[in-house]
Amino acid sequence: MHLAFIEKLFTNCEIRTNVQTKYLHFKGMLYESESYLCDISCVQLQKVLTHFRCGNSQLEVVLGAWEGVPYTERLCQGYDLGKVEDEEHLFLVCPNTQKVKERFCSALPLTHTSTFVELMQTTNTVALAKFVACFQYQRTICPP
Repeated sequence: MHLAFIEKLFTNCEIRTNVQTKYLHFKGMLYESESYLCDISCVQLQKVLTHFRCGNSQLEVVLGAWEGVPYTERLCQGYDLGKVEDEEHLFLVCPNTQKVKERFCSALPLTHTSTFVELMQTTNTVALAKFVACFQYQRTICPP
């Protein structure tokens, strides 16, 4: 019964957030526990990655959704590129985050041809959690 409810929830949702749609691509089985919860021993890093994967971030794409801002107007504040600030933009495109990306490029798939799904499917979940934590820290001390 529980499995049927979850599958119906994710397959029959007519209104899906950007994060939910992406989540379906890198989430294997909808009803299994996430392996990173066992792989990452630091509870704070578990929380960082869990919050991010659930769409609980300070990105304009998320904040704008809460404030009713049209999707195309949820722009990155770091550079005047006219790009929506979503997860893929922040991690793979935004020049404002280049130093963080350089720090993790040997541990994570961070090339110009990488996709957000590839990044989230990495087996190096500790590095991924630290990567996300660095972005959160950077936004806290240097908000756009």
